Amino acid sequence: MRSYRDYRSNWSGGEKTPALSPASWNALAIPAAVLFVMAILQVIGFGKFKDFLDNISVGWPVVVAIVIIIAEVWGALSLLRVPMSAMARFWGVALAVLVTGFWFIENLFLVTSDTAKALQNSGYFGKYLSQSPGWWTVIEISVLLFWIAYAAELLKWRPERS
Repeated sequence: MRSYRDYRSNWSGGEKTPALSPASWNALAIPAAVLFVMAILQVIGFGKFKDFLDNISVGWPVVVAIVIIIAEVWGALSLLRVPMSAMARFWGVALAVLVTGFWFIENLFLVTSDTAKALQNSGYFGKYLSQSPGWWTVIEISVLLFWIAYAAELLKWRPERS
């Protein structure tokens, strides 16, 4: 039987990378790259990104924009083969799932309401790579969401069997 200290050491035992195959790490690099590109383009066009969030009636658009960008960067880093503690990787993957879930719910709301007709951009990539909200963007973010959920399953910490 394992003790509490054994479990805790897996969470805070220094910088580690999960033992995944190179093919799995390569598969995780794609959603990480998408999250990085989203964050970088949102930072470059921060004013327009903040205005987009204000147009969709998100409270405190500046704070929400900063939180989204931080979550995308941390989430992307946690999907890469970067040595970090298991706790930091866990929270990074959780933030990646949450931020992608935010984009999914927000875009689904835009498509199902009349708001999508008034907007020219779905906001994923700030003012760059502009895409009108529609079912295609819902499919795009759904694929990204499922891919990140798959990444969360791959990176999940599992105790060793005794």
